[in-house]
Amino acid sequence: MLVTLVAILCNAQLCMEKVVTNSDQSGITMGACAVNAQIGIAEWLAKGPYHDWRLQSYKCIMGKYVPKNEV
Repeated sequence: MLVTLVAILCNAQLCMEKVVTNSDQSGITMGACAVNAQIGIAEWLAKGPYHDWRLQSYKCIMGKYVPKNEV
């Protein structure tokens, strides 16, 4: 079953959703997503272009997820 980890990032007044990873890319499970999501997002933020953004929240979604700002 596909699991997608989604981060909601904010920079001042602008917020957006970004897919951090999914089980096709990293093999995460729903349980691992719920327990380890914050650690994975922190590493992802530190290594990527969004390191100046603030993590507002995150969610673990069953299935494929298209961020709302990319519809």
